[in-house]
Amino acid sequence: MKKVVLSLVLLTVLVLAGCADVSVAKNSAFRTMPCDGNQSIGLLASRSGLYFLPTYPLWTEGGREVNFEQTLLDLTSKAKAEGATQLTTVVPREESIWLPFTFVLWYKKATVSATASR
Repeated sequence: MKKVVLSLVLLTVLVLAGCADVSVAKNSAFRTMPCDGNQSIGLLASRSGLYFLPTYPLWTEGGREVNFEQTLLDLTSKAKAEGATQLTTVVPREESIWLPFTFVLWYKKATVSATASR
């Protein structure tokens, strides 16, 4: 029984390993939509991780917490790299999902989307 539980926990850690991503919309009209002579781009940042109980991080990207603030910092730095001077229409989303077969593990994900203007 111990081996089964340990195998499930290990499998969960491998499958749900923390990651972070910031992407720019490339294949839509939203990518370069003119707005008062400025260009706007759509940005999406996400961060996820595995937690022991809902508060103690076990595995997250870069050792940083999975929350709105950290994800917004990722998005802001990507916007600056793209030459944007202003973020508008910021839409945050945070999820915390209990993994019932492990009893003590949670999967957390934070996502922020925004429009960046030049």
